[in-house]
Amino acid sequence: MRALVKAGPGPGLELREVAVPVPGPGQLLIRVLAASICGTDIHIERWDDWGQTNFAVTPMVFGHE
Repeated sequence: MRALVKAGPGPGLELREVAVPVPGPGQLLIRVLAASICGTDIHIERWDDWGQTNFAVTPMVFGHE
């Protein structure tokens, strides 16, 4: 599947092919037809102080909500 990924520290993001996650017990896998960004995503993409403090682990796939 395609995903926006924060590959490492610093500004920017990448569009990557990543493995389709396998749902665990009590979870569902859904197909997403459209998505948007939120203010948190902008902080992470810019890698400002707030983004670094709250989302310091990379790589990470965008879409926390």
